[in-house]
Amino acid sequence: MDLTGLRPIASGAERLVYQHPHDPSLLVKVVDFPAVAEHLSTRPLRRWRKDRQREGAYRNHVAELAEYTAAQNAAAGRWKVPMARILGLAQTSMGLGLLVEKITDGQGGLAPTVEQIVRDRGLDESLARELDYFFDTLADHHIILNDVSARNVVMGLNADGEAGLYLIDGFGSKQAVPLFAYSKLLNRRRILRKYQVLRAKLQARSLARLQARRQSSELDS
Repeated sequence: MDLTGLRPIASGAERLVYQHPHDPSLLVKVVDFPAVAEHLSTRPLRRWRKDRQREGAYRNHVAELAEYTAAQNAAAGRWKVPMARILGLAQTSMGLGLLVEKITDGQGGLAPTVEQIVRDRGLDESLARELDYFFDTLADHHIILNDVSARNVVMGLNADGEAGLYLIDGFGSKQAVPLFAYSKLLNRRRILRKYQVLRAKLQARSLARLQARRQSSELDS
């Protein structure tokens, strides 16, 4: 798959995300090798560990594939896992690409992240309830999260047109000893503990946004 000349539509710390050149319902995640090298240049211990991992810079690909597979196996068709679907790997002009479902805003664009939603409109009761249920569901399904972040959850439509919150990144076990993969209880406690920290941050941002708007309104009047 040739990605030459295409511009990424999203990016993370170690990967770039491209629109699939032939399928509007898919995205392609590729490793941003220069960014990875720069990141590791100031972290010798992590670089040492990365150099000794067989999958190298593709570790995120492998972790997400494994976690998605485990989630689908656990669901066994009895419930829908609230994650963007993963369709596999493809060879691209930028190395191995992870093919993932595109969660959209209903107009063909990327669905907004929870971080963007809270920044734009605040954290209302409806969104807070949806987030509570979402993270509780992830814990119930024994999904392992390595980054509980508002940037990794979007609100939009999947390829079937179903609206909701979807996990798009930050999942998969990366521990040397996969303790949270072995214990659903410990994983649940970890997810909900980290989610409470995230929820408090989102509430604080929402309150600060509201106060700023009130002050601006008072100045205008």
